[in-house]
Amino acid sequence: MNKSRIERLAPLSGLVSVVLVVFGAIVISNYDYLPAAEKVAEFLNSNPTRVSTGAYISSISAFFLIWFSGSVRSALIEREGGTGRLSTVAFGGGVAAAAAMGTSFTAILSAGLRAGAPGGISPIGAVTMFDFWGQVMGQMFAISLAVLIGATAVISIRTGVFPTWFGWVSALVAIGLLTPFAYFILFFAVVWLLVVSIWLYIKGRSEEDATPVVEPA
Repeated sequence: MNKSRIERLAPLSGLVSVVLVVFGAIVISNYDYLPAAEKVAEFLNSNPTRVSTGAYISSISAFFLIWFSGSVRSALIEREGGTGRLSTVAFGGGVAAAAAMGTSFTAILSAGLRAGAPGGISPIGAVTMFDFWGQVMGQMFAISLAVLIGATAVISIRTGVFPTWFGWVSALVAIGLLTPFAYFILFFAVVWLLVVSIWLYIKGRSEEDATPVVEPA
């Protein structure tokens, strides 16, 4: 069965999500861990437009992450069968990750907008929003991604929807996201999103090219 153009391109929404969140983070370009309140306020008050722009771009990536999660669920449930419990768990993890990411960048977007308003943003307000942004990304976003990646790992190991070796690697990434080192493991989680996004797109194209064309009688 031939898929529509949107269905064929849907897996690449994961790639788009990663590009947007990385580009937005680069625009913001402040990655200090638990900086002093005065330092955060000075940064925000000096760069309100840059921070707001970067945060807005990154927040949009949540839309594409949810779209990508739908593509992952479709691929998983096709092989899992039955009620598709783990496939649904994976989808839920993707949606939760998108919600965490969108919420965290909306917080820093609000801080940037406040910094650009008359009077700027206070040190207490600045550091509160800055820390919220960092902790939600490092904690809730990581945990939610662990659900998506972990459920995908289990199905891959059981059914071969992705190669078994990739399933085990995915399991290690998911476990790492649940540890205190999640900030560092997020790099591998982002690579995972890119790999699965491109993998599903290529797989869809290959299956479509292999489908025989039935000539009308």
